[in-house]
Amino acid sequence: MKRIALILILVVGILALGATKAHDPENILSYTAKTICIGNPIKYKNLTIFPLSLSKGRDKKSIISLDEAFKKNYIEIMEKPSGDVNKVILVNTSKYYIFILAGEVITGCKQDRMVSEDCLIPPHSGKIYLSVYCTEHGRWSAKSQTFGTGGIVINPGMREAAKASKSQSEVWDKVEEKRAQLGAAASPTAAYMDIVKDKSVMKEIKPYVDKFSNIPDTGGWNSVGVVAAVGDEIIVVDLFTNHKLFKKLWKKLIKSYAMDAVHRCPKGKLSKSDVRDFLGELHDVNLCFRDTDGTGNAYTIDGDSSFGTTLIFSEKIVHLDLFPRMGACPTESVPMLDFRRERN
Repeated sequence: MKRIALILILVVGILALGATKAHDPENILSYTAKTICIGNPIKYKNLTIFPLSLSKGRDKKSIISLDEAFKKNYIEIMEKPSGDVNKVILVNTSKYYIFILAGEVITGCKQDRMVSEDCLIPPHSGKIYLSVYCTEHGRWSAKSQTFGTGGIVINPGMREAAKASKSQSEVWDKVEEKRAQLGAAASPTAAYMDIVKDKSVMKEIKPYVDKFSNIPDTGGWNSVGVVAAVGDEIIVVDLFTNHKLFKKLWKKLIKSYAMDAVHRCPKGKLSKSDVRDFLGELHDVNLCFRDTDGTGNAYTIDGDSSFGTTLIFSEKIVHLDLFPRMGACPTESVPMLDFRRERN
């Protein structure tokens, strides 16, 4: 009997060890990467979109977008009483999970802000202190008692810079840089929203938005994201947990990609093979913990030629973004956990 009990203990231990490895974020990332299918490129001028779909493993969880939450009065976001530039108070009063994409803009109160990190807000959340960056440097006076949606997400270049530097001053610099690049009129409060609403900028962006409006439907229910490239340079990979969430955010995303495409380099010749090579790094990356104000676990993705982030909840990737590496791994992060060395 003792021998049988010992064998059972060993078997349970082995199974538990296997389950632990299967649930490691690196394994979740690698498994997801194996199921990614790259669609044929769709081009307009210098912007190329490669649709991404998953052959299996899509998450069927129903997740509400930020805009939906505002529309249905499921969410309230307000200033902290102390008036903190980089923190606001959020409450989810609904029974749904709400996903907020890093870079989504909220407007009103004392300054427009952008959400600093991907965040999955749990149902009936209670009070959450949400990390944000200011995108309106020249105002500190209340327009409203609560925030509303700006209906936009910042351009990928600015999103990456904010994630890599974790610097408010860098965000302000990038707002001005984008205004100058697009030739938008000077804003009295240096607001990113004023760039997006500039008539000349809107005119430049509209053809891109119209051309790529149906991208989420190209792969049916398996369609979960894209690789966006300007010229021969990949500017971002955005991959979501399921088709519904991807489609909900697509209008914002394509506007943001267009913001990085206009007035840039000419057409490129990037191929599916190039994209496959870039995504191939997801099979062998280092991960380090990253802040998130909601539920789930967030990580920085540190590859040889790529940098990005991912938010994982219930063993599924809620969202993953990936950028071409321009510098060293971001600072101010939790020390690296190298899951490859741990597994070995």
